[in-house]
Amino acid sequence: MKTTFKIIEIINIAALIFLLLGAYGLAITGGLQVLAAILFVLIFPENKLIYIYFALVILFFSFWNGGFGWLFVIPIYLIFFLTIIIYHQKAKLSTS
Repeated sequence: MKTTFKIIEIINIAALIFLLLGAYGLAITGGLQVLAAILFVLIFPENKLIYIYFALVILFFSFWNGGFGWLFVIPIYLIFFLTIIIYHQKAKLSTS
């Protein structure tokens, strides 16, 4: 579990770095973050925040029409929300 958690952290950091590439980087970031979230939910299925993350991702893609409008604020929040979820779980593990 510790190795997989480290992989999730590395994927998340790589995703945040791709964010610097603008619109293309945002797409790569989103893909990497969803991959990290899938691994996270496999390891920590009891974490309720990850299910909120997936619900928000589904909600975004339900309303997205393919353009770059005001709706693109949601993925930016999702990037930081997943990062908070990952590091909150890491802090929780280190205290127990």
